[in-house]
Amino acid sequence: METFAQILVLWWVLLGSSMVSEGHRSALNGHNHTPSTHSKTTHDVTNFGAVGDGNTDDSKAFQSAWEAACKRKTNNAKVTVPSGKTFLVSPIQFEGPCTSNSITFEILGDIVAPPRSAWTKKSADEWLSFHRVDGLIVAGSGQGVIDGRGESWWTHGDDRTRPTALRFSHCNELQVRGLKHRNSQKNHVSINGCNGATISNLDIRAPAKSPNTDGIDISASSNLHIHNCLMATGDDCIAINGGTSNVDISNIACGPGHGISIGSLGTDGRHDEVEGISITNSIFTRTDNGVRIKTWQGGSGFARNITFSKITFVAANNPVIIDQYYCPHKKCANKTSAVKVSHVRYSGLHGTSICKNATINFSCSQTVPCTDIVVDDVDIESVYPNDSTTAHCINAHGTAAHALHPAMDCLRN
Repeated sequence: METFAQILVLWWVLLGSSMVSEGHRSALNGHNHTPSTHSKTTHDVTNFGAVGDGNTDDSKAFQSAWEAACKRKTNNAKVTVPSGKTFLVSPIQFEGPCTSNSITFEILGDIVAPPRSAWTKKSADEWLSFHRVDGLIVAGSGQGVIDGRGESWWTHGDDRTRPTALRFSHCNELQVRGLKHRNSQKNHVSINGCNGATISNLDIRAPAKSPNTDGIDISASSNLHIHNCLMATGDDCIAINGGTSNVDISNIACGPGHGISIGSLGTDGRHDEVEGISITNSIFTRTDNGVRIKTWQGGSGFARNITFSKITFVAANNPVIIDQYYCPHKKCANKTSAVKVSHVRYSGLHGTSICKNATINFSCSQTVPCTDIVVDDVDIESVYPNDSTTAHCINAHGTAAHALHPAMDCLRN
């Protein structure tokens, strides 16, 4: 079993520039940490009345700064949240479209959510939301923190009543980089209905036991690049949902958390489609799951053309899973229809597992079996010296090649 020092070395190698000094991070993010207060295109929220004492509600000032920047007839309008202050912001939507072809929202100071008691039922769906803003850049310095103060939410009620901390909906050609995000009420970042996005150098953390605090949730979006991120959460580090295609994910350090998931798909008989997903050069440390495809019985659609490559597991549970019988509440009826899973490739997966059952588990639908599964160059050992790792397959068809551990004899031709 790898020592803590070895784990840190792996994280540094994978994250590279995302874990270096703040000065190097600034160069990587491609923007100056200290905006010019004299620029006519820069709108500092304190110039619109924001106090930044952590107690005064600065939402109106944020909204005013956004509206002023959004109306600018320029290609480099900017809203700046200055460093050295803490801004209390209630649920707010930054609405587009904007006049500018590109607008930057720069987060250098801290932004904190109001206490749970201050929220109304109407406002509880999302906290910070950007809607229909094309060419949006949300950039942090790696110093300012977005803090959802989720602790007061996690022990109260159904997760469906908790808000998403940061949502981007229908924002094309989006860039999100350099954010430090803590303790979301539910999922930290949601990407919905976006075409063309680059997400990089995010540092997302919440306790391992915090419910449904996904790192990044993606739905109905295409042409996304996600790289150089550290995610430690109470749920999926990244979840890829229906209507999503052409997503490249690389250099992710995930753990704790539930790994990176395709799905869940087919909920309540829904038709879901996911294709063109690549996850590579990433490390999963003590995660509940590793790389996972999960679908409900009774759904339809497909999950296809998916590649998991160059993955390292460190004491991970359930490293490799296809679960077409996903049912977290354990009271699901058997149904014959299913999302079709096909053309999935696993290549260069190595590391250790704490799993006492199957290290690789392909549980596919009896009526809609998994097809064209390729397993190549996989070596996953048990952390326990006297234990061996195993593979388990149901209705999984494909091929296995090169040195494999565990052996994939259960995979049908």
